[in-house]
Formats: sequence, C-alpha cells, structure tokens
Amino acid sequence: MPHLRRSALAGLLLAVVPATALSACGFDYPTDRVNTIAGGVNERSGDVDALGIRILATAQGEGRLIGSLSNNLREDASLDAVSSSAGIVAGSFDPVEVAGRGFVNLATESVVPLTGDFTAGQVVPLDLTFSDGTTLSLDVPVVKPCFQYTQIPTDLPSETASAKGGDSKAAETTDEATDGATHEAGDESHDASFSCADEAPSPGGGAH
Repeated sequence: MPHLRRSALAGLLLAVVPATALSACGFDYPTDRVNTIAGGVNERSGDVDALGIRILATAQGEGRLIGSLSNNLREDASLDAVSSSAGIVAGSFDPVEVAGRGFVNLATESVVPLTGDFTAGQVVPLDLTFSDGTTLSLDVPVVKPCFQYTQIPTDLPSETASAKGGDSKAAETTDEATDGATHEAGDESHDASFSCADEAPSPGGGAH
C-alpha cells in the first residue's frame, strides 16, 4: 500500500508541474511581438498603421513625407490631411488611398509636400488624419537626401514653392545676395546638416 501511495503522489506532481511552469512562463514572448525595423517612427494604434514615417528634407524648411501606410481593415481608407502644432504645413496633395488590407509606400506612390520650420536632424510633431476620422500624432525624424534616400524623388509640386516663397522675384534677389555672402564668408555659414560628405556606416557599425 505505501508503494501505491508514493506512485500516486509522483503522478500527481508530474501532472501539476508542467501546468505551473506554463502559467509562470506566459505567452508574451519578445519573439512574438511586432518588430518593424525602420529609420522612422511607427504608430499602430489606428485602423491604418503608419510605419517608418519620416520627413525627407530637400532643403531647410522644405521636404516630403515618406514611410508606409498599412490598412488593417477590409474597407478602403485614405490619408486625408497632415498638420502640425509646430507650424509645419502640408502642400496640396490628393488623398492617399490605401486599399482594404492594402499597403502604400509614400516614397514611391504619393507625394505629400511639407514646408515649415524644420531641417535635417530634427524631430518634429506631425498629425496624420485619415478618412475614418482617426488622427495619429507622431514625433517624426527629419532626414537628409543622402545614402539610402538618394533614390527617392525629391521634386515637389510647384505650388509648394509658391506657397512658401511669396513674391518669387524678391525671393530670387534674396537668394542671390545670400549666396554671395556665403561665398565671401567661405564654408562657415554653410548648413552642414545637409552635407552628405560623411561615409555611410557599414552593417558592422564602422565606416567603409
């Protein structure tokens, strides 16, 4: 009889231990979590995911929105407006249509021009508003058109330049005077934030 009791106790322990171990481990493993590798910012709180969102600056105060939009719904959706509390303004653009369960690359499929007080190297607030009324608020990095960004078109709609510049003749005169002063003063007054002179980092972390 004692032998039978010990066997029964051992069987009970074998049944309990695996269940206890499983409950302690849980199911939220790091390898099960979404991990999108991107140079920009990701936001997945809406029906449309904003992935790798950046501003590609073509000059100080001018640029375009890049990154991707992924629609989690079966219904079509669209990016209708881009705004900012920091005075950044979106130029005229057609709503960016994202098909149900679809995906749009803003770098190649749609141009959303931006102007305002920003330059390469900064992080600025942007609000993306979609057709369902959802607004995603992001802190977006501003990148310069170097290295992996050199293949992205940077030609912006002509109305963007007009909206920024005001009287084009006065702007040209100002630009000429500024250029002359820059050449006389040398490179000290050049905006180094747009320089592509630095070598691109290698995958191992060093320069090549």
